[in-house]
Amino acid sequence: MSERAILIVEDEEPIRRGLREAFRSEGYRVLEAADGLTALAIGLREDPDLVILDVMLPGIDGFEVLRRWRADGVDTPVIVLTARGLEPDRVEGLRLGADDYVVKPFGIDELLARVAARLRVWDRERGLLDRTAIALEGCVVDLRARCVRRGRETVNLTPREVDLLAHFADHEGEALTRAALLAAVWGDGEVVSRVVDTAILGLRKKIENDPAEPRHVISVRGVGYRFQR
Repeated sequence: MSERAILIVEDEEPIRRGLREAFRSEGYRVLEAADGLTALAIGLREDPDLVILDVMLPGIDGFEVLRRWRADGVDTPVIVLTARGLEPDRVEGLRLGADDYVVKPFGIDELLARVAARLRVWDRERGLLDRTAIALEGCVVDLRARCVRRGRETVNLTPREVDLLAHFADHEGEALTRAALLAAVWGDGEVVSRVVDTAILGLRKKIENDPAEPRHVISVRGVGYRFQR
């Protein structure tokens, strides 16, 4: 599964930049639009996994963008993010097909949590994430909740780490090359193989008791990596 794409539709550049940095830090691929017509085209062309949609936009407003998407059969999850917080505006957004409605000013951590929750629902609805939790030595990896639980401690996983673990779980015991992991998880031929090693290092810190002596994500000399529970 390739990285998740988030379309940010926001005409205020400082807000758009802040959202871009926050989502990229969580491993999402970010698409951007600063006006309604551009957003409409990108949403139809790029098929993002989720849209953060402002209402007050140049050209056509966010409500009209949402109405046209739904009329064209686009069922991508949409979270409306706007300063228009009156009840009639909320009702209108939800009536037009928004999946959630967040009023500015907002907390970025809450927004990220709402996005992750909505994507989990979207995965279940599309049947893309039907795996149960993975029990490892000393921890449990919950792919649905996108986290690792170790006793009372919970560590969040990035979307990339979830996709990587899900692919490993589907091919448990197999020696997977870096090229195969790149194709399956990153889906981008321009990404260099060392990003796999970097991702593996980060993943080991979250799921291994001793990342220096891994027992679950094992290096296979001259090949790549093998996963075992």
